[in-house]
Amino acid sequence: MNTRTQLLAGAAFVAVLPTSLLAQDLLLGTIELGESLRGLQTDTATSETILSQDELDARQAATFAELMDTIPGVTVSNGATPQGSTLNIRGLGSDAGTYGSNTKVSVVVDGVAKGQEELYRQGGTLTMEPELFKEVKVIRGPGESFRFSSGAIGGTVEAVTKDAADFLEDGDTFALRQKLSYQNNGESGASSTILAWAPDDRLDVIAFYGYRDAGEYETGDGVTEADTGYKLSSAMLKASYQATSDLKFTASVSQTKDQLRDVSYDFFGSLFDVRVDADVEDTTAYLAMQYAPLGNDLINSTVKLVYSDELISNLSGTTSSTIYNADNRTERLALIAENEAYFTTGAVDHTLLTGIEIGRRERSSISDTGENAGSTPGGTDDYIAAYVTDEMRFGALTLTPQLRYESQTITGENNGLATDGTDYKADDWAGALAARYEITPEFAIFGTMAYNTNLPIIDDLTNATKIETTEKAVTLEAGLSFDRMDAFAAEDRLQAKLTAFNTRVWNNTTYTNYNSGADQHIELDGVEVELSYAHSAFYADFNAARIRGNWGDGSWFNNAPADSARLSLGKRFLQDQLDLSIEARHDWSTDRNVQFDSSSSKSDSFTVYTLSAAYTPDSGVLKGTEFRASVENVFDETYQPYLSSRTAPGRSLTLSLAKVF
Repeated sequence: MNTRTQLLAGAAFVAVLPTSLLAQDLLLGTIELGESLRGLQTDTATSETILSQDELDARQAATFAELMDTIPGVTVSNGATPQGSTLNIRGLGSDAGTYGSNTKVSVVVDGVAKGQEELYRQGGTLTMEPELFKEVKVIRGPGESFRFSSGAIGGTVEAVTKDAADFLEDGDTFALRQKLSYQNNGESGASSTILAWAPDDRLDVIAFYGYRDAGEYETGDGVTEADTGYKLSSAMLKASYQATSDLKFTASVSQTKDQLRDVSYDFFGSLFDVRVDADVEDTTAYLAMQYAPLGNDLINSTVKLVYSDELISNLSGTTSSTIYNADNRTERLALIAENEAYFTTGAVDHTLLTGIEIGRRERSSISDTGENAGSTPGGTDDYIAAYVTDEMRFGALTLTPQLRYESQTITGENNGLATDGTDYKADDWAGALAARYEITPEFAIFGTMAYNTNLPIIDDLTNATKIETTEKAVTLEAGLSFDRMDAFAAEDRLQAKLTAFNTRVWNNTTYTNYNSGADQHIELDGVEVELSYAHSAFYADFNAARIRGNWGDGSWFNNAPADSARLSLGKRFLQDQLDLSIEARHDWSTDRNVQFDSSSSKSDSFTVYTLSAAYTPDSGVLKGTEFRASVENVFDETYQPYLSSRTAPGRSLTLSLAKVF
C-alpha cells in the first residue's frame, strides 16, 4: 500500500466520526482533562513502568515484544517478531544474537515465572499474545524482583491477564468482545474474541481466543525481511469464584502457539543455512485459593499451584546436527504460599509480605538420537525459596528491606554423560534495601542497594566450572521524583523521575567477552529520565536512557544498548472519546558491539515517527466500539536498531475495529 493509499485510509477512518460533533469540539475546544498516555510511578523507590489497558490498546502491538522497547532502559534484541525476540534491561538479559532467554531478566505471567533456561535464539518468552493482558509492569533493576527470583539483576516483567469484570458494566452478566485488525506491511490480519460471564457477584468467567497471520514484512528500502512471517494462535480460560466473603478460588489456563514453516534454524539466517519447521508453544496454568477474613489485617493469604510449559518442537527431519531436530522443552511445577499483613508498631506502618515456594524445573532437548542434544543438556532443578518484604512507613520516610533465600539441586538426565544422575547442590541469599523520602509533597528522593545471587541453571550441566559457580551482583540506585498538580496552569499535572544506577557483576558465567578472555567481571552505569505532562490542551510523555558497560579489562561490554529517547504528544477531544497522537523515537549511533569474530559492528542513528488515532464513543449506537488507526515509521526509514539482528519494518499502516456486545 503506497503513501497516498495510506493517507486515504486514514481519512476514511476519521470520516466515521460524528462530523458535526468533531467540528464543534475542534472550534470550541471543549475537553475534559485526562491523564497522559503513561503516567509515572513517582510514589515508589522502584524504577518501574506500568503499561495500563489504555496504553496496551493504543499501541496496537502485534507481539508482546513490541510493547517492551517503549520503556527507557529496555531493548528488544534480535527484532520484535515472536520467534527469537529477547529482552535486554539495562544491558542485561538475553545475549544479543545468541540466547532467547536467561535468568538476568524474569518474565512473570499471573505470578507464574517463565523462561528459566538458555535456548539458542529459540526462547519462547515473548511469544505470548499481547491481547491477553490488561496490565504489564516492567521493573528496571532488581528493585522488587525478590518475590520471584534471586538473580533478576536486569529487571522483571510482570504481566496480568484480563478478567470478565473488565468487560462487564453494572448489571451485565454477559459480554462478547470481538476485535479485528489489519496491517498492510506483511499483509497481516488478526482476530480476537472474548466471552465474559458473571451470573452473580461470586462467579467471574472469561474465555479468550485469538489468531494472527503475519506475512514477511518489508524494510524501508522495499526489501522483504526473511523469516519474519508467522501464524500465532492463542487461547485462555479463567474462572474466579468467591465462595464466601473471606474465601476466593481462581483457576486459569492459557496457551499461545507460533507456527513457523521453512525458516532458518536460528530464525534469522545469519549463521545457519539449515531450514526447519517449528512449533513454539507456551502454556501457563494455575490454581489459586485466597483467604482474606474481613476485619483481620494480619491475614491475606494466597496458596497457588502453578505450571508452565515452554515447548519448541523442531519438526525438521534433518540429522546433520542434533540441535536441528531437537524438541526443546522447559517445564515448571511449583507450589507458592504467600501472606500480606498490615500492622502498626509505634509510629511505623508495615506492609509485610512473606512467602515460600517449592518447585521443580525440568529441561529436555530430545533429538533423533533419543538423548538430549549436546549443546542443550537436560535435567531437573528441584528448589525451595523463602522471601520476605517489609514496607515500613515513618511519615515522609519509607524503608523497604527485602530478603530471599534459595536452595536447589540440579540433576543431569539423558545426556549420555558420565555425570548423568549426579546432584549439584547450591544455596545462597539475596536482598535489597530501598528508601524513599518526601522532601515536600511534590519532591522526593529515593535509592536502592541490592545484592543478587544467580544460582547455576540446567543449561550449565555440560560445563564443570559453570555448574559449580554462583553469579553475583551489587546494584546501587539513586534518584529524584517530582509530582505536582497545577504546575503551569489550572488542573494540569507534571510528573518527572530521574534515576541513576551502577551494577557490578562478578563470577560471570553467562556472557562472553569477544575482546579478550577477561570475562569474570562486568560493570554497568546508566541514567534514565522520565517526564509526563497532562493539560486540557494536550498531553506529553518523554523518556530517555543512557547506559554504558565495561568488562573487567576495560573494553566495551557487548550488550550495553544504544542511547535512546522517545517523545509522545497527544490531544483528546469529545470528552476523551477521540485521541490523536504523534510519537518520535531517536536512537544515537554506536559502534560498541564486539561480535563473535572480534569485529566491531556499527549501528547508525535513526529517528522514526508514529501517528495514531483512536475513537471510542461512549454513547449512542456506537457505544462499546473502538476504532483505531496508526502509521508506524511514517517516513519509511531504513534502519536497524542496535542489538537487533534484523532491519526494522518500513512504513506500516494498522487498522483495528473492536466492539463489545
